[in-house]
Amino acid sequence: MNRTVKQTLRGSALLAPVRRWRLEKLISSPGYVPDWATLLSGHQDLWRKALSSANGPRIAIASSLGLNSTVNTVDSLIAVALTLRGARVDLVFCDSALPACQVIEHTLVPSVGRTARLGPAADFCTACSHAAARTYAPTGLTLRRFSDYLTFEDRQSAAAFAASTRCEEAGDRSLCDHALAGALRFFGRAELGADPYTAEIHTRYREAAWLASRAIRRLLQKEPYDAVVAHHGIYVPQGQIAAETRAAGTRLVTWHTAYRKGRLIYQHNDTYHREMIIEPVSSWGGQPLSADEDAALTDYLTSRETGSQDWITFQRKAPGDKAAVYAELDLDPAKPVYLLAANVAWDARLHYPGSAYGHMIEWAEDTVRWFAQRPDLQLVVRCHPGEVISSPRAQDRLDHHLAAAFPDMPPNVRIITPEMETNTYAIARTARGTLIYNTKMGVELAARGNAVVVAGDAWIRGKGFSRDASDAASYLALLEDETTFRPLTDGERDLARRYAFHFFFRRCLQVGALDSKAGWPLTPLTQDAFQRAMPGADDGLDTICKGILEGAPFEAPRPLAKRREETLRR
Repeated sequence: MNRTVKQTLRGSALLAPVRRWRLEKLISSPGYVPDWATLLSGHQDLWRKALSSANGPRIAIASSLGLNSTVNTVDSLIAVALTLRGARVDLVFCDSALPACQVIEHTLVPSVGRTARLGPAADFCTACSHAAARTYAPTGLTLRRFSDYLTFEDRQSAAAFAASTRCEEAGDRSLCDHALAGALRFFGRAELGADPYTAEIHTRYREAAWLASRAIRRLLQKEPYDAVVAHHGIYVPQGQIAAETRAAGTRLVTWHTAYRKGRLIYQHNDTYHREMIIEPVSSWGGQPLSADEDAALTDYLTSRETGSQDWITFQRKAPGDKAAVYAELDLDPAKPVYLLAANVAWDARLHYPGSAYGHMIEWAEDTVRWFAQRPDLQLVVRCHPGEVISSPRAQDRLDHHLAAAFPDMPPNVRIITPEMETNTYAIARTARGTLIYNTKMGVELAARGNAVVVAGDAWIRGKGFSRDASDAASYLALLEDETTFRPLTDGERDLARRYAFHFFFRRCLQVGALDSKAGWPLTPLTQDAFQRAMPGADDGLDTICKGILEGAPFEAPRPLAKRREETLRR
């Protein structure tokens, strides 16, 4: 089927019931829910012994969402691995307790109006609880449910809070921030728009945030956990789990899937999106790369152009050469080209507070406005393909905003819409410089020696190899300065490559029990997942478990560097 037709069908409101029906079918299909009854087959005695003898640290894995197949897969594997290392593990889930959550979104619900009136209970909650039960029942691990820690009076208080919107009060700020994040994600917007049901949906997320916060607070008061593990750490209810865990003085661990196949990112204290921004240079910049590490990094960065080593890729065709790019985009070969590599607007709005600009779209409009005054230069705006590929589908697309702001688009500006299959790396190869807000692409391009200007809170900000703007004026000043776009010095490029290796090879932890050959979405575990979960069987799982149990860094050792050192000694 034509890709554009697929995207249109995926975004059709009329087909939302079909998508929900398909999701329910997936829940009962092999592979969507990890089959621990089969995975434990032949190991029941060992597993029963592990359960009965577990007397180590108490760990809560707050999966929360039974309909997230990736969460089911990863959290169940980590729960088993921790138990095999002596930890006492509880699983924490919402059981129809919340009037809104991360499961629902505008492209999945039967209708936004129906969800505004009834919430997720009418269409999703039963299936969600069923998926969680199917995943964890065979393990015999303890399940804690939100509803066990909520009262009727709590629901009245939550409704009153949601109606009053008392977000100016310091104690309510976190609740309101995550509730807004949840509502923005539901609509796929960077700002709440004029949808007739916006107020009702937003109110539901405020109420859900209050209830999730209260449930987790009571759980932590009753159960003295040594650490809480939460997926992502933002939105509803994961944002409240993270906030209440920190407030209780309990260690918090968050996790997220990495782009690389078979790899996960775990982080202490907050979502990795925020923590890696403030990660000090001393934690990764001190040791130069060995020849083997440098070669491995080059190989991986090259693979990013097609996504051949990744679970998640937005490149839909191989990159062409410079001449092909100029011809495809009707560019003037005599004029320098600059690339604006955008994020998905609502995603960028949620993950980062922003630096030079509070909003990615404002930054993009300012950039087009500046280039309009420089006909001797050319700008290519690459709208993020995730606006139409990812879920939820974006409703406030960057190309639509720019078209409204510039009815007569400057002749030296090209807009690559999210549907277009133009390879982003091919554009970057031709560009004199790249302008980014938050995108991870800044890590890759800097590691190649390209000049990258940062307008948001991207991870490369402040690390010694990017051109960072602190406000709109300083951003425009960087554009005016010819020295901004000189290639990176050898020292800057070396530092950028150290950071890229740190992120892609050390922070992205490889886990052998994840069936990376199966593709995306990440659902299957390997048939020998239980054996791989044993202590000492898998370096990645050992690192993750040690981090959760002891607070150790979630960083892989550097075997490539060690092998190089051993070779030199010999």
